[in-house]
Formats: sequence, C-alpha cells, structure tokens
Amino acid sequence: MARFSTQFWAEYPTQFLVEFSTEFCADAEVFAAAIEPLTSADPVGATIVSSVLAQQIAAPYPGTPLMATVRDDERIRVAALRIPSYPMTAVIDPEIADPTRAIDALAAAVTARSSPITGVSGRTRTAELLAGACSARSGQAMVRHMTLLFYRLEDLVEPVGVPGSPRPANIDDRADVELLADWFFAFRLETGTGPMPTGPEPDAVRRGAARGEVFTIWCDDDQPVAAAGHGAVRRGRARIAPVFTPENLRQRGYGSAVTAAAVRSAQRRGATEVTLFTDAYHVASNSVYRRLGFAFVDEFAEFHLGEADSS
Repeated sequence: MARFSTQFWAEYPTQFLVEFSTEFCADAEVFAAAIEPLTSADPVGATIVSSVLAQQIAAPYPGTPLMATVRDDERIRVAALRIPSYPMTAVIDPEIADPTRAIDALAAAVTARSSPITGVSGRTRTAELLAGACSARSGQAMVRHMTLLFYRLEDLVEPVGVPGSPRPANIDDRADVELLADWFFAFRLETGTGPMPTGPEPDAVRRGAARGEVFTIWCDDDQPVAAAGHGAVRRGRARIAPVFTPENLRQRGYGSAVTAAAVRSAQRRGATEVTLFTDAYHVASNSVYRRLGFAFVDEFAEFHLGEADSS
C-alpha cells in the first residue's frame, strides 16, 4: 500500500499528537479484508462501501478504483472507495470522537495524488465532512445533489389486487436485456443517480448480472409493465435497486408488486435482511415502500461539484 501521512492535534483526554496515515490499496480483496473490522462495527454507515466493494470484487468496473484507509496508531478510522465516474463514498469509525481531522487527512492525500473528486456520498454527516474537506483542498465548491433515505424491511406486506404476475428476467434473452437497459436508462434520467450514460447500456445490465444482480419483470396480460432488481445476497443481506415503472403505467400498483416480487426473490436466495434507498423528496415512492413494510433506518447524502440538491 502507498502511504501519505499528516499530523493533527486530536482532542483526546490526554491531549497528544495523533498521526493519521492515509494508505492506498490496489487490490479490492486486500482492501475488503483490511476494512472488515470497520464495516462490521458500523454496517449501516458502511452499506454503500460494502456493497460497491463486493460488486467490484465479483466483476470489476471499468477503470481503476480508488481505495484508501486512514488510520491512527490504533486502527483504521476511515475507509473510502471511489469507482471511476462515481462519487467517492466513505465510512467513519463510530468510536472516533472527532472525525474531522481524519477526513481532512483523506482529502489531503487524495488531492496530493491528483485524483479529482467530483462527488462524495455516505451517511449524511460523513458526506458533509468529506464534501467540506474536499472543497477546502480543491478550492471548488461541492454542494448537495441528493438526500437519500435508507430503509430496512421489517415484515413484507404483500400488495393485493394488482393485475399480472412476476417472472425472472432472462439475461440470455436479448429482448429482456434491451428492455431492462431502456428502462434503467430512463430511471437514471429521471432520478439523476449514478453517472449519466448517453443511452441505454445492455452491457451494463449483463455486467450487473455477472455481479450477482437479479432482475424481476412484472407482466400484465403478458406485457412487461415494471421491473425491479436486487443485488447478490451477501452475509444474508440484499438491496433492492432499481425499481422502475414507465410513466404511462404508474398508479396501478405495478411498482409495489414488482418490488415485493424482488424481495421474495432475494429471500429465496437466503436474504434475511433486505434494504433499499429512496430519494428523500419523492413522496410517492417513500409511501409505497413504507406500505410494503420497509422502515426508515438512516439518512444519506450525495454531493457533487457545483450542482444543487435535486429536490
């Protein structure tokens, strides 16, 4: 690992000088093993880091990821991950009294590597600290792009009276792959999540499947009307994403029905904990997920250079 060290005064009871060392890692599996104590200590705060890292290990994204840890003389205090074209996401040790200096050490090291950070994400407080530190180091303003609510399923409440039935998407069927690519492109355009592609990306759907993602299509009268995906089940956990219903087919319960079907798909594969993210300001989707039995857990945020909150 490459190391970048910065010294800061930390406010501990005995008032001593703490050296924060930022290390960069080139191997995703080595990085995952190194940060496991941190992600286990705060599985909610680490949920984005953990899921993206698992996807990177299963089927690497194009380009070279940035993987960094910040530690003091005791242990790793911050872990950060950035997939090219995506925001950098981070998790902070919940036991650190004041993470400000550790986050600034990360921002300093990333800046010194000439690694431009165009966005950050994480639990809201983490993202705010990281955005502020990166802005201070780069001299470029970073503002909130999106506020996200993190939900965990309690007991699934099955929607009733929705016409149609679910079927698994066939990743070997060109028509299914192109349909999902079209719909997920529309989802990106509508929600502003992730890097914006120039058009539908069938290969991205196939790469998702290679990472263990499973897609369900809801059909009414044999016609596809909605789709939902869930990630690979890891350590008994799975996340629902994305969920999409074409605009002209909304308000008929299809989105609720296909989400419930995706939950059942994840549970059949061993998931005992099912989660999802929503846009905090999208009232309709938040209402749908609460009716299905999802309960609010925590708030996350995403910041981009020079972009206003999408709300």
